Amino acid sequence: MPILNKKDLLDQIAVGQLVLNPLRDENGNPVVEPASYDLRAGIVLWKEEATSTIQLQNFDEVTNPWQQPVVTLRPGQMVFVITHEELKLMETVCATVYSRNKLQKENILALNAGHIDPGYEGPIMIRLINLSKVEWPLRLGDAIFTVVFHTVKDGSGLSKHPRRSKRETLDAAMKTAADAFSNPFHDLYKTQIERQLQDYETKLREKFADDFLRKNTAIVYLEIAVLSIVGVLLFVTRIPWETVWKWCKWVLHIS
Repeated sequence: MPILNKKDLLDQIAVGQLVLNPLRDENGNPVVEPASYDLRAGIVLWKEEATSTIQLQNFDEVTNPWQQPVVTLRPGQMVFVITHEELKLMETVCATVYSRNKLQKENILALNAGHIDPGYEGPIMIRLINLSKVEWPLRLGDAIFTVVFHTVKDGSGLSKHPRRSKRETLDAAMKTAADAFSNPFHDLYKTQIERQLQDYETKLREKFADDFLRKNTAIVYLEIAVLSIVGVLLFVTRIPWETVWKWCKWVLHIS
């Protein structure tokens, strides 16, 4: 399956195929790579960990790039990204979506990027998870995915996919996000971690109780021994009471 080159892409985009709403340069020409197109982050949504509510940010095409909203992914956090561009594939073209090398270098995992069937129309939704130990900023409008287009040997007889609007994609993303983890690694093991902490706390309390009991028992034995010695000293050796009392206070650390 040959890959469409830059000229092929420009020709198809010019007639409203392959990529809708493409990024354009200062001359109004679509910004296309030699054999691919870079898809931009159009909508980012996620489930807030503290409240379990769905939050989202939108890319505004009329706003300057440096003034676009920034979503900061905490370590382990997952977000859903809907591309600003929409794909419009003919029955003779399929596509493959990859995460850009930048994401891999910064330890960002892209899920469900992959093959797009011929005839598909609509945006692309991909999940991102921050696998690093530091926060990762995602600016709306940044190019984060790359799409490569391939020709299909025989497109006859293929059933055409119904067009999927950005609104439908967003609704699907919100439903999926509501059922998903906000932080897969934290939430997945949250119950197990809490149980281990409770077990550790119980064992710690038992240890302190045992130590306290042993300590108190030793003190009782010491007091009994001291009283026994006092009895002997008082009734056998006839040592003065004041002397015996001073000695007892010194042994028992009584001020």
